[in-house]
Amino acid sequence: MHQTVKTLYVIHHSHTDIGYTDLQERIIDEQVNYIRKVLTIMEDPANADFRWNCETLFPVEQFLARADKEEKEAFWKLVREDRIGISANYLNFTDLADTKILDHRLSVLREDFRSNGSDFDAAMFCDINGISMGVRNAMLRNGVEFLYTNIHCHHGQFPLYRLQKPYFWEAADGKRMLVWNGDHYNLGNALGIRPAPAVNYMMNERFGSKARVEGDVVATLRENLDQYVDTCESQGYEYSFLIASVSGVFSDNAPPEPYIEQVIEAYNRRFTEETGITIKMVTLHDLYDAIREETADAP
Repeated sequence: MHQTVKTLYVIHHSHTDIGYTDLQERIIDEQVNYIRKVLTIMEDPANADFRWNCETLFPVEQFLARADKEEKEAFWKLVREDRIGISANYLNFTDLADTKILDHRLSVLREDFRSNGSDFDAAMFCDINGISMGVRNAMLRNGVEFLYTNIHCHHGQFPLYRLQKPYFWEAADGKRMLVWNGDHYNLGNALGIRPAPAVNYMMNERFGSKARVEGDVVATLRENLDQYVDTCESQGYEYSFLIASVSGVFSDNAPPEPYIEQVIEAYNRRFTEETGITIKMVTLHDLYDAIREETADAP
């Protein structure tokens, strides 16, 4: 049994990287089709606990521009039910993006969400180790209260030598948002929440000679998670939860994968009682609701 951590919240997403893994036109087609695939996945009652997070709003915007009436109705229903999570991040920009443009795009999209009975209060950034104050201000002006960041740890490393840590980011006018400085955006893949077909560099980096993919994948997830939690707790980690982002494969622009929920369910059946840790797939809004009270006094 672990000393502190009792829950691992899992954010399932596709890391949007326009132009990195393929041509831009193909990537946006893929991202739009991922949303369509999620609608199909969630039609199956067997996937009742499956959750998906739209990491950026640009693919959502493109989906809504291409979707037929039935697809739009299904999408908005799942958003209202908080089964599809929405990130109020237009794209994973560097600080070169103009604040006024971001503010405008977010405000237009927020009105669209409100007109369909929804809203957004959370955002996530992946693979960006520095976010400008202008991006923060645009998000604050459009109702964002919580920001979940997923660093590229092979370039920026971890601030203050802590794998995961919250803080408040305050603007000049006194408005602030809760920020969760999270781990790599494929941490869940390295842990084995989505088992890999072969050992990759991140698994070697995190688990060394213990990294493996053969055998009992759920038992391997248990071993990896135990090691990761022990590392966090040895650094003085004080909260009852940890967060892991996971993609359908260990790659950018990856598809949704219902097998992830099956692995989570298998872990909870076999190991929760023994380890004291429950794994739960959530949306960004769920995540914000779950942690804001515990992190109310975050530095």
